[in-house]
Amino acid sequence: MSNTSSIPRLKENAVGLWGNYAQAMAVTAPLGSVVSSLLAGALYAGANLPLVTLLAFITSCAWIYILSCFSSKINSAGGFYTYSANSLGRRTGYFEAVTEFMAFLLTTVFEGMYVGIIVPSLVKVFGIVLPSWSWIPLTALGIGLAIPFTYYDITKTLTKYVAVAATSEVILLLGLGLYLVFKAGPANTVAVFTDLHLAPHGVSGLATGYLLAVISVAGAGTATYLGEETKSPSKNIKRGMWLALILGGASMVLSSYSVVVSWGLTHAADLGGASVPLVQLAAKVSAALAVVTVLLAVNSLIVSNVGTNLAASRILFSLAREGGAPSKFTSVHGKHRSPYVSSIFVGAVAVSIGLSTPLLLGFINAYQFIAVAASVFWIIGRMVDSISLPIFYYKKFREEFNVLKHTLAPAVITVINMVGLGLTLLPPVYPTNMSIILVASVLIIWNSVYFYLKRGNADMIGSYVVNDAGELLVTNAAKK
Repeated sequence: MSNTSSIPRLKENAVGLWGNYAQAMAVTAPLGSVVSSLLAGALYAGANLPLVTLLAFITSCAWIYILSCFSSKINSAGGFYTYSANSLGRRTGYFEAVTEFMAFLLTTVFEGMYVGIIVPSLVKVFGIVLPSWSWIPLTALGIGLAIPFTYYDITKTLTKYVAVAATSEVILLLGLGLYLVFKAGPANTVAVFTDLHLAPHGVSGLATGYLLAVISVAGAGTATYLGEETKSPSKNIKRGMWLALILGGASMVLSSYSVVVSWGLTHAADLGGASVPLVQLAAKVSAALAVVTVLLAVNSLIVSNVGTNLAASRILFSLAREGGAPSKFTSVHGKHRSPYVSSIFVGAVAVSIGLSTPLLLGFINAYQFIAVAASVFWIIGRMVDSISLPIFYYKKFREEFNVLKHTLAPAVITVINMVGLGLTLLPPVYPTNMSIILVASVLIIWNSVYFYLKRGNADMIGSYVVNDAGELLVTNAAKK
């Protein structure tokens, strides 16, 4: 490795444990996940929703373990793709950079779109009916409100807004969940974890419910994209991820169980189509609690979009600095030291997609189309990193390489994700088939244009890393 200077840099030593916890918790978005994708999984998993949520939490622990192994050795603004570039090669790193960028971009889109779904449902609980076109301003706001927070000082954004808001969600979910469990009394049962016949769509339904749950629980890994801006990143990133996963994951597992037993096992499959069941249950406790739940749920989705934009913009910034994207994206704000051009670009593209696809496909079809595509990008990225870990340690830190420590978790995650993805996507039906086409098209076209039409150079992909002192270094990534 060699020290380097005179290149664009993000704000060093900007965040510590608290900031990494905030970023990890932002994309985990406990309350937003519970009212959106997690309870949507009940359509497929039925009363087995707590089971698939628990499985998602367990596999997410394995996933964060993998990222912890990486982050203890190498950190950067490029996050995941820096790992694969330094193990499987630079072109693989570029492939994953595209994959992860699209995953975060589309997650920003569908979470913004969900604001257009959930707000009408939330206010309907209080007897207010919004017009059918309300999704347009609500989607724009759901995506757009997050942009200023990614533009300004990351320290203030994460520690003074995101961390406080996300922690409030956890407190609400744990408190309401425990109340509902105690109130359920004899309705409490372990059958939701043991009786697979409770899933209305069998194994395939459980697989789909698992994927929806794992995407909800797994957001903690996005703290890795703060590598360049973190104090002592080899310690604080993994601590922040684990803290967010444990608190966020526990609150979601408890919520899935408490909502199912409160709603009734025989009616659990109706949760996905019900009008925000968590708010309905909160309203039975008190109207004030329902209002607080509504406000925190909407804010949770916006906070999550802050986190996904932060991740996507840093991927774009890092790629541009390494020659893998237009140099304009290396622009850093003079005062805030944020990649402001990348942040604004991600937000603008997300708003454009969020408003245009519903006009072409219809709002619900567009939402499903974007959500499934984002999920597939997420899973592909997970599998790349899982495969990368043992190779990374074998190549770079052979004296520390351990077959059990560095291959078991990656193998388990890869197999589970491949099976879950296959059972969910096959046979393809509309609009899932369009999602598959989108993912394949983006990966093939983007990589082909860069490497074969533009003759792009991958020599520097994954090369810029930081040490624990915050110094920017150039490392020799794996060969092509």
